[in-house]
Amino acid sequence: MKIKNILFCLFLMLLPAICLGQDFVLTKISGDKQLAVRGTETKNDLIVCLTDKVGNPVPDVKVNFIVADGYFPNNQVSKDNSVQEETIVTDEKGYAQSKVFIDKKAEDKVVVIVNVDVLAEPVYFTVSVLSKQWIFIMIVTMLGGAALLLFGMFKVNSAFQQIAGQNIRTILKKFTSTRLKGFFTGFIVTGINQSSTATLLLQITLTSAGVMTFFQAMSVTIGASVGSTVTGQLVAFKLVDYALIITAVGYFLSFFSKKRKIIEIGDAIFGFGLLFFGMKLMSDSMLPITLNNELLATIATLQSPLWLILFGIFFTILTHSSGATVGIIIVLASSGILSLLQGICVCLGAQIGTCSTAIVASLTQPRSGKRVMLWHLGYQILGVILVYPFISFVYYKGELCWIYFVKYFTSTFIFSNDIARQIAMSHTLVTLFTAFIILPIVPVLHKFIMFVYPSSAVEKHFGTAFIDEKYIEEPEKALILSKQEIERLSEIVSDVMKDSINALKTRHEIVIEKIKYKCLQISHLVDEIIPYITKIGQNELTEKQAKRETMLLYIVADFEQIADIINRNIIYISQEKMRRHLRFSDEGLKDLKHMHNIVYTNCSKIIDSFIKEDDVLAREVSDDIDKLNEIMHELKRNHIARLHAGLQESIETSSLHLDVLDQYMKINETLLDIAINIYDV
Repeated sequence: MKIKNILFCLFLMLLPAICLGQDFVLTKISGDKQLAVRGTETKNDLIVCLTDKVGNPVPDVKVNFIVADGYFPNNQVSKDNSVQEETIVTDEKGYAQSKVFIDKKAEDKVVVIVNVDVLAEPVYFTVSVLSKQWIFIMIVTMLGGAALLLFGMFKVNSAFQQIAGQNIRTILKKFTSTRLKGFFTGFIVTGINQSSTATLLLQITLTSAGVMTFFQAMSVTIGASVGSTVTGQLVAFKLVDYALIITAVGYFLSFFSKKRKIIEIGDAIFGFGLLFFGMKLMSDSMLPITLNNELLATIATLQSPLWLILFGIFFTILTHSSGATVGIIIVLASSGILSLLQGICVCLGAQIGTCSTAIVASLTQPRSGKRVMLWHLGYQILGVILVYPFISFVYYKGELCWIYFVKYFTSTFIFSNDIARQIAMSHTLVTLFTAFIILPIVPVLHKFIMFVYPSSAVEKHFGTAFIDEKYIEEPEKALILSKQEIERLSEIVSDVMKDSINALKTRHEIVIEKIKYKCLQISHLVDEIIPYITKIGQNELTEKQAKRETMLLYIVADFEQIADIINRNIIYISQEKMRRHLRFSDEGLKDLKHMHNIVYTNCSKIIDSFIKEDDVLAREVSDDIDKLNEIMHELKRNHIARLHAGLQESIETSSLHLDVLDQYMKINETLLDIAINIYDV
C-alpha cells in the first residue's frame, strides 16, 4: 500500500512538468563544432535559447550543461573526473550560455549535452580538441603527407618507365608520322609513365638528336597534355581509406616475386598506395582548418582567377609535378577548404608550372630542343587563355560558364556531384578542349613558329643517307648501299668510343649529353638498316650474297652493342661518379686512358678493315687478345697496389674503376666478334 502511495505522489509531481514540457523548445544558437585546445576553455560560448511553442522566450528556467569523461564547464574540474554539470538560468530573452573547459587528458572530441528542468528535447554540442602544439603537428603532418604523395608519384612514374623500358623511345620515333598518331602516342606514353615532363624531356632529346622532327613533336605534346590528367582522375577515386591495403599489396607483390615485370608492377601499386596514404594524412591534418570558420571565410574571399592561376604556377614549380599539385588541390577541395572555382584555377596554373623542369633542361640543348620547349610552354599558356574568359566574366544562368559546364558534364556523364571528380574532370576537359581547337591548325602554327624561331644552319633531320627501298629487289646494289650506310654508322660508333673517356674525366653533363645524342643516332640508324637488310635476304641470293647479308646483320648488331655498353654502362659510371662527387686518382685515370687507347685503336682497325674489306687488320685485333688480357691483369694489379698504399681517391672509386676496365674489355670482345665475321666472309 505504501509503495502505491509513493508512486502516485511521484506521478502527481511529474505531471506539471510533463504538461509544461510539451510546450517548450530548446534550440542551439551558436558554439557548435568549434575548436578548443587541451588545458584551456572554448573560445566561444555554447548558447541555447528556450522558447514556448509559439516562439516566445522563456526566462528564469534552469538549463543544465552536462559534460562527461574529463570535460568540465567553466573550469570546474572534478577531483575524481566524474560527470560534471553546470546550471545556468535563462535570461529575459530565453538565452543561456556557458563555456567548456577542456581537460589536458581530453580525447579528440567533446560532446556537451544541454537540457532543461522542464521536459524538452535536449540538444548536443560537439567540440574538436587539439593539443597545444596543433599548428606544428598540422604543418608537419601536411609536409609528411605531401612528401609521401610526391614520392608515391615518383615511384609510380619510375615503375611504369621500367615496365615500358626502351619501348617508349621506339614508340615516339615510329608512331608519330601523322598528327593523329602523334596525339595518341603522346597520350598513351604519358598515361604509361604518369609524367608529361618525362615525355617532354624525351621529345627534346629525340628532336635535339635529329631523330624526331619538330612537327612530330608538336602533336605528341598535345597528346601528352591530355595524358597528364590521368593522375588527377585516379586521385579523384578517393581510395584513401584503402591506402595501406594498396601499399601492402604492392610491397608483398614486389618482395615475394622473382619475375622482373611483376616486381615493377608491385612497385607501381606500392607507389599508388603511398600516394593515397599521403593524401589521407594531408586530409586529416586539415581538420583544424575545416572547423575554423574565420579562416575558411578568409580563404573564400580569394576568388581572383588570375592570382589563383599564378599561385598554381609557382606551387607546381616547387613540387616539379602538376599531378602532385592536382592531387593536393583535390584533397583541399574535398575537405571543404577550397571551392570548385579555386581548385580549377590552381590546376590551370599547374599546367603552365609543369614546364619549368623542361625549361631548365633545354638550356643546354641545341636550337631544335629549345623549340620543342617553347612550343610546350606556349601551348599550355594558350590552353589557359582559351578557358580564362569562362572562369572570370562569362556567365550562364547566373554562374560562370566553365563552372556550370563542368558541373553539368560531371553529373550527366560521370553521375557524380563530388567536387574531387569535378576538379579532375575540369583538368581533363581543359586539355581536350584545347587539343580539339589546336590539333587541326598544327601545320599553320608550325610554319609560324619556324618563321619566328627558324632553324640554324647546322640543324637538320638525321636519318639514313644511302639505303633506298627501290633497290631492294637488286640484292647486289642493295648490299653495297647497306655497307655504305654501316660505314657511316661505324664512324659515329668510333666518335662515341673516342668520347667515352672524356665522360669519365669530366664533371660537365654536356659531354655526356653529346654521347647520348650520338647513341640515339646510332639506335635510329640501326632501326632503319636492319629491316632493310632483312628485306634483301627475302630475295633469291647467291651463296656469297647470303654470307655478306648475314655478316652485315651481325656487324650492325655488334656496333649497336658497343654503343649500348657506352650509353648504359660507362655513362652510368660517369654519372654515378659525379653524383657522389668522386674523382679518379691521377694514376688510376692514366690506367683507364691506357685501356681506352688500346680498345679505341682496335675499334679503328676493325672499322678500317670493314671499310677496306681487309682481313689483315681484323686478324691483328684477334691475335692481340692475349696481350690485352695481360694488360688488363696488370692494370688491375696496379689498382690493388694503390688500394694497399691507402690512396683515398682509389679507395673511394674502386668499384667504379674496375667496372670501367670490365666495360672496355666487353667492347673489345664485341670487336673480336666483328673481326671474326669479317675474315670468315
